[in-house]
Amino acid sequence: MRRLAAASLLSVLLTAGCGSTLAPDGARLTALERELGSLVLVGFHGTDADGNPELSRLLCDLRVGGVLLLGRNIVDADQLSRLTGALTAQASTCTGRKLLVAVDAEGGNVMRLAPRFGWPATFSAQELGESNDFVLTELEARRIGAMLRAVGINWDLAPVVDVGYNPANPVIVGAARSFGANPQQVTEHARAFVQGLRAEGALTALKHFPGHGSSFGDTHRGFTDVTDTAVPELELAPYRALIADGLADSVMIAHVFNRRLDDRYPATLSRPTIDGLLRGVLGFKGVVVSDDLRMGAIEKQYGIGEAAVLALDAGVDVLLIVEDRLPDGSSATQLALAAMREALAKGTLDPARVEAAIDRVRAFRARVR
Repeated sequence: MRRLAAASLLSVLLTAGCGSTLAPDGARLTALERELGSLVLVGFHGTDADGNPELSRLLCDLRVGGVLLLGRNIVDADQLSRLTGALTAQASTCTGRKLLVAVDAEGGNVMRLAPRFGWPATFSAQELGESNDFVLTELEARRIGAMLRAVGINWDLAPVVDVGYNPANPVIVGAARSFGANPQQVTEHARAFVQGLRAEGALTALKHFPGHGSSFGDTHRGFTDVTDTAVPELELAPYRALIADGLADSVMIAHVFNRRLDDRYPATLSRPTIDGLLRGVLGFKGVVVSDDLRMGAIEKQYGIGEAAVLALDAGVDVLLIVEDRLPDGSSATQLALAAMREALAKGTLDPARVEAAIDRVRAFRARVR
């Protein structure tokens, strides 16, 4: 009996130890591979879809699920409407899916539909926070939402819910992107902003989880450690309230490192932060989108392929790649997808995690109108 029990225990341990390296069966892998592109949100070059081989490759060959619009893609409102219409039509023809068309439209300095392209100026989050008029914030968000929907944009990567309590923070506070230093004030302005965007049919993203407002560094440039500056009871308060009230369409993860949450990985690649804190403790069930994987805090440390696999494994659903072109002329998206396929084939990336991400993105995309 003891020998039998020991053998059974050994079998269980061996099975548990090998579970993360068991490759999926061929049919399951084939089904997953066809949908991997739907987990990528990518920026591109050009202001016209016609004769743009980069766009054709991204939308039809790699079958990406979304595109991110930047200033380099915009001339004016008429041109942008034609571009998004052509993108949406091409994606539908090639994949049969609706296309997520995203933009950073926070207001103020971070507003791709900017006055230089013919749109009216908008208030920054800091200006709205200083006014402390929630009606004004909702009206401003409705105005932004109407601008976006008029040109075919359906996903606004906003609002910022970082609590800006570090006046020396360069990338959030210094850029006037925070509603303020008080978490309750941030929560209520973010609530109004989400409600305003939703009223115009735009999906939203709360960012940058679990908080970027305390940092002295900028994750665009490189490794940013907030272990000694993060104050979770302040920074998580907006997420806790907005998630509980059903006002979190999606959540963007920051590249900040906090060893109290994960002593190995920054938040974007951290299972304890995403699966444990965001999904487990705060109960978020929706789409998690990474910040740009080409930013210094990630690309310099991990490279695009490894980062894509680690992010998916941690619980990210949508991988954001702002600049698809690598220095050697190859495609960052193609490299990320190849790494994902390889990890699935080897069994080092759990197919169940990828299937869950595909399902969440599919449900999110179904809300596009």
